[in-house]
Amino acid sequence: MDSLGRHEQLLRVFHLIDILSAARVALSALELKERLKDRGVIDDMSDRNIRRDVGFLVTFGYDVREESQRNGRGTARKAWRIVPKKGAGGLDGPVVSLPELLSLAAAREFLTPLAGTFYWRGISQLIARVERIATPELLDYAEKHREGLLVHPRPAGAKYTTRTLNAVNRAIRNSLELAIRYRALADERPRTVIIRPEAMVVYDGSVYVAAYKAPASPSTKASARSSEESDEAIRFYKLDRFVDARATSRPFTPRPETVESLLADSMTMFRSPRPPRRFRIKVAAVRSRWVAEKPFHPRQRVVPQDDGGVILEIDRAWDEEMVPQLLGLADAAEVLEPADVRDRMLDTARRIAAQYERAPTSHHRRAKPS
Repeated sequence: MDSLGRHEQLLRVFHLIDILSAARVALSALELKERLKDRGVIDDMSDRNIRRDVGFLVTFGYDVREESQRNGRGTARKAWRIVPKKGAGGLDGPVVSLPELLSLAAAREFLTPLAGTFYWRGISQLIARVERIATPELLDYAEKHREGLLVHPRPAGAKYTTRTLNAVNRAIRNSLELAIRYRALADERPRTVIIRPEAMVVYDGSVYVAAYKAPASPSTKASARSSEESDEAIRFYKLDRFVDARATSRPFTPRPETVESLLADSMTMFRSPRPPRRFRIKVAAVRSRWVAEKPFHPRQRVVPQDDGGVILEIDRAWDEEMVPQLLGLADAAEVLEPADVRDRMLDTARRIAAQYERAPTSHHRRAKPS
């Protein structure tokens, strides 16, 4: 079995453990397939593969009981269930305490960016256990004490459609090209893009699909030559802007570099095809503690100065990401290197000063009271 097949089987096995452990009666191959389809795990598969996956559980120590059933036509068929509270080696299943569940329920707003995703299903099921084992009075008590924990701004929940999420998850899981209708902020109408998704990334309250653009077809290669270099760069497509998504039947080979490693040098959601370079930034005392606590960059080194300020040393960063952040620090930051970025900051400062030195235009002037 190749790596793709093993990955698909492992995903099915995790779902089978969940399904068989929760089942009150033994389930046949047909019933297991229907439940896997409902969860969006499979489109279709043979009874033989179902039996193989059940055998996989037995091999790894799960107490799977096989029973014989008869269907509506009287034909015998095999069915399976996992004996309750039996795991690998006969260990009891994991126990979650009420304080742990209440803590998770209190922190649910931190997790709302995952609403609608595969992971949200498990989170929701776990939180639902609170309502089954806690009295209404205890839940009211916990809710009152949760007022000391706020999430601001509160993320919007369940803003992604199940159809879109299933298509994205299937494409990532099976390494299939994904056809999306995508409306960027500058687009008046959605445009169709074929991407090769590698992962979903949660950032700043939203979910992004990290992907590479699929190579242009032979008929469009000539017109796409000018953008060949940019197509090699990873891109981050905000899931909020997906109008539609459909997993194709065209497989691709995932890149050897993980998305996590690609973001290691980024402070936001940025990755350039050009190599990053070294920055040294002097930060005044008034903002020195802020840049150390934030932090300004995930791989920064902070060198304290005698005047209370600091020098930030960042070995790998990109101009396009650093310059907007530096402008936000205004006169509290001074770029020491690279020299060309220092010149760029000076030029930007001069243009900002010139803009404010001019008299305001008529539509900016405050209207006189009538």
